[in-house]
Parts: sequence; C-alpha cells; structure tokens
Amino acid sequence: MEDEMLKERCRRVLKRIAWRMQYAAKTRFNQETAIIEEVFGENLIDALDSSIYVQELLMQIPEKPRFIIKSIVIDGLTEEEVAKQLNMTRQGVHKCKKKYLNVLAQKISHSPSF
Repeated sequence: MEDEMLKERCRRVLKRIAWRMQYAAKTRFNQETAIIEEVFGENLIDALDSSIYVQELLMQIPEKPRFIIKSIVIDGLTEEEVAKQLNMTRQGVHKCKKKYLNVLAQKISHSPSF
C-alpha cells in the first residue's frame, strides 16, 4: 500500500517537473522567436523551416546524388563543373540529378505538408 502511494507521489512530482520544463522551454522559444522576428523579420523563420526541410529530404538519398543536387541546384554550379569534381561525364551527372530529383519529388508528394 505504501509502495503504491509512493509511486503515485513520484508520478505527481515528475509530472510537475516535466510541466515546468515544458513551460520554460516554450517561454524561452517564444521570447527567442520574437527577438529573431524583430531583428530579421518573419521571413527568416519560414526560410529556416524550408532549409531544414530540404536538408532532411536530401539526407534520404545517397551521398553522391546528394552532392550533385546540392552543388547544381543549391550552389548553382554547372553540370560540367560537378562532373569534373567527381570524375564523371556531364551526361552521368545529368542522369543522376534527374533521377534523384524525381525521387525527391515523389517523397515530397507522399509526405504530409507541415
């Protein structure tokens, strides 16, 4: 009987601690977000969300195609420049880019929007 009471008391204490931690984190997040929006505007938050989403998508494909897509699409390099870096043909880089852009497009269309 005492064990049950002790367990229940521990649960209540742990719930209270968890609630306080969650409240503090939420308060801190709201304060930091307000500061960021004040300095950089609301578009920064949207840009960060988009950037994180793109990074998560890219992490779902193999390393070489990830490098190719990041280099061409994000960094703005040409297919020829990337081909030279990877000792590949331009056609090989183009095929890889096209294939994995389609894979990413499928992942986007099948994932729930945030």
